Amino acid sequence: MSDVKNRISSLRQLLEKENLFAWVSITSDPHASEYLPPHWADREWLSGFTGSAGTLIVTQHDALLWTDSRYWTQAAGQLEGSGITLMKDGAPGVDGWDQWLSLHAPTGSSVGINGRSLSVRIADRLTSLLSPKGISLREDLDLPSLIWNDRPAMPSSTVFAYTLAPESRQNKLSRLEAQLASLGADSFMTSALDEIGWLTNLRASDVDFNPVFLSHFLLCRGKPMLFIDETRLPAELKDALLSDGFEVRPYAAFADAIASLPENASLLFDPAVTTDYFRNRIPKQVRVTEGLSPLALFKTRKTAEEIRLIDEAMIEDGAALCRFYAWLESALASGATVTEMDVVRRLHDERAKGQGYVSESFGTIAAVGANAALPHYEPSDEHNAVLEGDTVLLIDSGAQYESGTTDITRVTPIHRPDDAIRRDYTAVLRSHLHLLDAYFPEGAYASQLDTFARAPLWEVDADFGHGTGHGVGFFMNVHERPYSISPRSLPSEATKTVEGIVVSDEPGLYREGRWGIRIENLITPIPQASSEFGRFMTFRPLTLCPIDTRLIYPRMMKSDEIAKLNDYHRLVREKLKDRVSGEALTWLLERTEVFLTR
Repeated sequence: MSDVKNRISSLRQLLEKENLFAWVSITSDPHASEYLPPHWADREWLSGFTGSAGTLIVTQHDALLWTDSRYWTQAAGQLEGSGITLMKDGAPGVDGWDQWLSLHAPTGSSVGINGRSLSVRIADRLTSLLSPKGISLREDLDLPSLIWNDRPAMPSSTVFAYTLAPESRQNKLSRLEAQLASLGADSFMTSALDEIGWLTNLRASDVDFNPVFLSHFLLCRGKPMLFIDETRLPAELKDALLSDGFEVRPYAAFADAIASLPENASLLFDPAVTTDYFRNRIPKQVRVTEGLSPLALFKTRKTAEEIRLIDEAMIEDGAALCRFYAWLESALASGATVTEMDVVRRLHDERAKGQGYVSESFGTIAAVGANAALPHYEPSDEHNAVLEGDTVLLIDSGAQYESGTTDITRVTPIHRPDDAIRRDYTAVLRSHLHLLDAYFPEGAYASQLDTFARAPLWEVDADFGHGTGHGVGFFMNVHERPYSISPRSLPSEATKTVEGIVVSDEPGLYREGRWGIRIENLITPIPQASSEFGRFMTFRPLTLCPIDTRLIYPRMMKSDEIAKLNDYHRLVREKLKDRVSGEALTWLLERTEVFLTR
């Protein structure tokens, strides 16, 4: 912890030099990314907290880190001895970080934050809280860079053409222009890396687990411009972009291009994925509209061909999972010593055998016993528990295949878990099946569907702090905005449940210090019937892997839930039985046997 203390001390010297009350390090980059290239992970570097969400505030007297309930236990451990206080974001009586600033920063003081990584949405919220109290924002600084001597370089992986994309970039561009015209705009900009990769049908590996590349995009009156380090583009790709009408400009030229927009242009941008630094480059005469990026909506609603390709990825993934779980259960039955990291490595190796495998889609969560109570626990060589005791193993993992992105969570018994664990497991399984079996009108809001999953847990006086489901990209980010099933998902066009959505179904139940349960499949809405009231839909499971029935507490299951589980296992067996052999096939057949309560 001495490194963290020294970094905080050095930062405080800069606060005094710049006459700042506080410095704020958020978890973001110039592209408002969820997963950051190490070059922009200053919050992690300063605090030592490695979770994917959090905000650090440092003043001369306080160092405070806010993070949500997924990371409270992890953060408490990683911050111990650092002098940084954990603020449990969302807990009763705990002010949000922006509210804390408004309450503690003196009138007339200044707060520093890097405007190049500050989204417009957060900047506006922060300004609305601080300005009435005479507190100003300094967005022109990047204080961590002045003391971060070994800061990682910006990523520079090779960009490649995504040849399986069913829709051409010219067609996508035409759709974008038509949507802009309907909104009264003739220009558009975005820095969201997944949007740009989807639009251009290009991929790379600049961010761990996400096949994206550092870039910006500007469309000005029919002229599309891609801002990227040109040395990373093979000549044939650059020629193809030019042939399709794209201008290719240097990555660093984006701000100047914004500043050069015609005075009578009508510009649309998304405040959630545009930084305040770039907004401040827009000429004052340009008519500005802030709203959801059309590209975000387009890529969220997959085409039938994209769904077909995702189904192929699920078969590859399912076969790998059969091989993996056959190995795991055999090893455990033989009495072999197996650790969490053994699980991570073996699962990676089995997936890597699959056709079109590219990488993991996020760091594998392999968590045994109490570790499973941490929703985002990730083992390492330093934190690597043995699979032992009468408990459970939770594995949340996923992969990037050329044909699609996967994400799955399963729970496996270790030795003889007691009835308390089995009851929790069954409650979560019932919740998972309730969402899968939901029947709803087309366009139902995601927040409405959230209650389908939570109701069985509420019946046993339980709940979970994270969302029920997140959108998933098409050979793209495993967390895809804007669609998510959550009580915090506000009703809007972006959160309507329609064909083409790919979303996770992952309720959970976590007993701190004891165990955690989560069961996850990816699902997609499909039409079931029509009436004078419109179309009605349900979900089709995309993920193909048996759900362990050995942990079920039978008396808790209802007949319709058992039928749904057996239907799912019939589907899994049918899709995978010709793709595996030997021990993997034996395991598949055993784990998809019809479940009977007696």
